[in-house]
Amino acid sequence: MKRIKVGAVCLLSLSLLTGCTPSTTLIKSYTDTALSSKSLIINTASEDDYTFFAEKLAVFPKNTSAVSVSESTDETDETEETESDTFGSDETDTEETLSGQEESDSEETEAGTYDETDETAPVEEGIDAKTGLIAGKDTLSSIYGKNVYDRVYPASVTKIMTALLTMEKADFNDTVVFTEDMVVTDYGAKLCGFEVGDQLTVEQLFYGLLVYSGNDAANALAVHIAGSVEAFADMMNAEAKKLGCVDTHFVNPSGLHDNDHYTSAYDLYLIFDKCLEYEIFQEVIRQNSYSLSYRDAAGGTVDAVYNTTNQYFLDYYDYPESVRVLGGKTGTTDEAGCCLILYEVDKKNQGYISVILGASDSDELYSEMNILLNKIPK
Repeated sequence: MKRIKVGAVCLLSLSLLTGCTPSTTLIKSYTDTALSSKSLIINTASEDDYTFFAEKLAVFPKNTSAVSVSESTDETDETEETESDTFGSDETDTEETLSGQEESDSEETEAGTYDETDETAPVEEGIDAKTGLIAGKDTLSSIYGKNVYDRVYPASVTKIMTALLTMEKADFNDTVVFTEDMVVTDYGAKLCGFEVGDQLTVEQLFYGLLVYSGNDAANALAVHIAGSVEAFADMMNAEAKKLGCVDTHFVNPSGLHDNDHYTSAYDLYLIFDKCLEYEIFQEVIRQNSYSLSYRDAAGGTVDAVYNTTNQYFLDYYDYPESVRVLGGKTGTTDEAGCCLILYEVDKKNQGYISVILGASDSDELYSEMNILLNKIPK
C-alpha cells in the first residue's frame, strides 16, 4: 500500500456546559457530564489530577445508546446550550429550534434526501456489537456512535497503548534479551514463540506486537521500557490520563483478560488518534505479514514469518469500495468478544477512525465494521 500522510487537522475543543462544578473536581467519566461541541473537559489542581483540553477531537453526545451525528459541527455564540440543542430535539426545544430544524429538513428534502417524518424513510442501519463509533480524523465529524463511553474489555486492542509508549520511550535499535519475567503463561494466549535468551530488537518486537498481536512481544517491550509489567501498566494509565481517557484502566500491556482492565470506544479513539501521529505506526499497521530473523540463546538464527490478524488484509472480508483501509488493530477474548479499531480514508483522502468492540464473532465484527465504513459521506 502507498504511504498516506495524515492531513492537517482542524482544532476542536470541548467545554463543560453551564452549571457544572468548578475545575477543582476531577470528572471520573465523560458520562458524568454533558458534552457540547466546545468544552473544557477536565481542569484540576492536585498532583494526582490533570488538565485536559480536548482539541483535534470529534465529540459524541453522552448517554446515547446509538446515534448518528450530523457531520456539521458549526459553533454558535450561545452560552446556554443544552444537549438537545447540540444533538437533536426533544420536548424542551424552543419554537425557534424546531422551526430551524423544519427548515433544515425542508432543504434536505429538496436536495433529494429523506424527510424524517416521511413514512417511507429508511431506518438507518446500526450495529449489534456492545459499542462502536466512527469519526473523521481530518474533518472532526462524529458520524456514528453507540455506547461510546461504556467501559468494556478491549482485548488486544490494548496493544495500541503499548505501541504508543514504545514509540515515545524506546529506541527501536536497542537489543532486548528475552527473560523469564517476559514469558506469558496464560492458556491460549497468542504468542510469537519467543523463548528465554532470544535476542531481538525493539523494532522486531514492535512489529510482532502490532502485526501478529504477540502477547510475549507486549511483555518484552513492557519489561524493557519500565522494568516490569506492573510498572509499565502504571505508565499506560498515566499516559491514558494525559490523553484524557477517563474511562480507562490498564493492568497489562497485552489485553489478556483481567476484570480491572477496561476502556471505552471513545478512549481508544483518543489513543489511536495519538498513535497515528507517528509514521512508523502507520507503516506497521498496514502490513499483511512480517518476516524477521533473530538469535536464540545458543546463538543460532531463528527465522519467522508472522501474518496480520487484520482479516481485511488477508482477504477474508472485503471493505466498501468507497474507502481504503490503511490498517488497525484487532482483539479477541471470551470476555471482550471480537474487537477492531481501524484507520481508513475516503476517496478524497480524508482520514477516519472506526471502532467496534464486543462483536459476537468475526462475521459480525467485519460486517458491522462495514456498516460503519458505509456511513462515511460519499
